[in-house]
Amino acid sequence: MVWYANRMQCPPAFAFGPRVIDEHQFIFVADGCGTAWIQGERYDAVPGSLFYYGPDTVHAFIADHEKPFLLYGLHFSWRGDYKEPGTGISVRDVPFDPAKDARKDNRVLIGGAESAEESLLLQDCALLAVERFEPRFARIAECFGLDDRMFKAPLLRGLLLELLASMKQWEHRAGRGRQVSPLISGIAEQLSGHARERYDHRWLGEWSAYHPDHIARQFRAQLGVTPYEYFMSRKLQLAKELLARSELPLLAIADELAAGSIHNFTKWFKQHTGQPPGKFRRGSRFI
Repeated sequence: MVWYANRMQCPPAFAFGPRVIDEHQFIFVADGCGTAWIQGERYDAVPGSLFYYGPDTVHAFIADHEKPFLLYGLHFSWRGDYKEPGTGISVRDVPFDPAKDARKDNRVLIGGAESAEESLLLQDCALLAVERFEPRFARIAECFGLDDRMFKAPLLRGLLLELLASMKQWEHRAGRGRQVSPLISGIAEQLSGHARERYDHRWLGEWSAYHPDHIARQFRAQLGVTPYEYFMSRKLQLAKELLARSELPLLAIADELAAGSIHNFTKWFKQHTGQPPGKFRRGSRFI
């Protein structure tokens, strides 16, 4: 059951921990970078990093000075009822010395232990695709803010199950050892570099010696998304950066991203993040 969910744009060098909680938590890095510690084990936190820890597992995070985190936090348990914000969530700062304090097994296996194909192993850190998983975390955070308590609990439970199922699908796909060719990597880099423009399918042919449709098929086979989906995910990340790190008005950002109009920009941004641009910019301060 989901106990709390939110999105947080961290200020530069923002830090929390070492601390422990009484429930389970996912921390998903949607943008920015920094460092994470789970029981003294250090991890580089980059876009797509998913951190998991259970009750009484010591953890700490610190955001980069130049590119601070955009994080999604999700507190949950495997059973129990929905709780209002601030109730039932215990956050306690604790001392921790990785040289002296014992490290416990933080892993959790969901499903039958006898079949790897039917189970999901949660570990300290995993790497997911931002364009696939940020909308899921954003949807959970949005639903947690609903006022309708009658439908909120079952809806959050369903969204959590969908998230876990998507993580299993991603794990299975990654386990097949799919390789990304230099050509497709280069096209992905080109798409990122043109994120301020309108998408043009003809680019795929101009940047290669192949027909655009052939490149599009190869791109999806290797990266799991179409070139257009990848391009729009980069445009979305750029929009977030402009909202979080600049004082440009929304109209100027819409123009900067070739969105057509501020109405189109607002509608598109809310559709993919669960929040209008102004609310996203204000952010929250609790994780």
